[in-house]
Amino acid sequence: MKPTPLNVLAKLLGEKQFSQNLVHGVAIDSRRVKSGDLFFALKGERVDGHDFIHEAASNGASGAVVEREYSREVALPLLKVNGVLLALQTLARLILEKRAVKVIGITGSVGKTTTKNFTFSLLSTHYKVACSPFSYNSQATVPLSILNTDESEEILVLEMGISAPGEMDRLIQMAPPDIAVITSIAIQHASQFSDGIAGIAREKGKIFSHSKTKLGFMPHESAFFHQLQGIGECSKFSFSLTSREADYFLERREEEIKVYVKGEPPLHIQISLPVAPLFQNYLAAVAVARACDVPWALIQKKSQGLRLPPMRFEKIEKNGVIFINDAYNANPDSMKAALESLPQPTKGGRVIAVLGEMTELGMYSEGGHAQVAEVALSTVDLLLCLGARCEAMQKIWKAKMRPCELFASPLELEKSLKEHAKPGDVVLLKGARSAELEKLLEKF
Repeated sequence: MKPTPLNVLAKLLGEKQFSQNLVHGVAIDSRRVKSGDLFFALKGERVDGHDFIHEAASNGASGAVVEREYSREVALPLLKVNGVLLALQTLARLILEKRAVKVIGITGSVGKTTTKNFTFSLLSTHYKVACSPFSYNSQATVPLSILNTDESEEILVLEMGISAPGEMDRLIQMAPPDIAVITSIAIQHASQFSDGIAGIAREKGKIFSHSKTKLGFMPHESAFFHQLQGIGECSKFSFSLTSREADYFLERREEEIKVYVKGEPPLHIQISLPVAPLFQNYLAAVAVARACDVPWALIQKKSQGLRLPPMRFEKIEKNGVIFINDAYNANPDSMKAALESLPQPTKGGRVIAVLGEMTELGMYSEGGHAQVAEVALSTVDLLLCLGARCEAMQKIWKAKMRPCELFASPLELEKSLKEHAKPGDVVLLKGARSAELEKLLEKF
């Protein structure tokens, strides 16, 4: 954000007279407040930002946005609003409306952050670009992504995540995308949708529905392909790793990779990615880059140096054990893809899968865990599971007389993994974000 007097921002939120302190950015975490930030005291399920206003002030906040009276004295101007989250979203919308910036919105059950990072990298070869930091894609962090840019960008790449009905409506109202991308539709957050994956598809598909959106990209193989085609007035294009009928098709033959675009000669690409779905994320990014007129030569050059976000099939060696840290999150599709892409252990080594339960699958929970267990039978030697939902995995492995251990606590899991993992082994770490399986790496 360009330095802006607080009273100018307050006026946008309906307050006519207010402090003229300069605001340089916004924050919702008091620990991350920097000098000049406007602190939004959000109330969450576990913590209330109003309890940390003093900490925000100590870290140099220029003011705070609150929704209730604050009883303690604090040397900080407090802007009272009816709802802090709504105020944050409203401010982001109003600021963005004043900017001449192209917005690219990326949603999907899997691959949002990777696709966003790839898209940012390819576009940055030709434009000044900003993007969501980390995996900021929620109702609170999308406005942060908007407000904390320096406002000189030509393109803004935003992740747009949903976990319940109605959330995409609010995101596209706040930041209508000129170009919209759906990376995938899978059973993530299914417990929040009464009609399961159909509801997820319907909600994610809304990213195509805004009148400002002119182009939409989606996977050709999606079971909801025809449904998505009918949403909104934007022109739709598909990408695929398997069908030449798609508008963008990527072909892999050993080390040779070609990208085909309808009506154009194939493009030879040098890029190394460990898991097949990552090539689909890459292809979606290529499609967006070409839609923004990035020359093929720049795409070719930049593709060679693309890097994955942390905890996405990250290969780490510790004491002779090869860990595959894919622990950022999990659903049945991403679990199966990881299991099918594991490297071979050295001679005498084993493949050990440390899998955390997949949360928020709702009606698909037992079946989803069972599907993962079936795939693991052909790729894994030892299965270590964390969480009660993994009982479906253990049941299948026990029926096949295969070694599988189920743990209720991370400490029990850690102890078992230390006993089993030996030099030469390959260990996959993957589970829901809440499991934080990456912390096991600190114990080796």
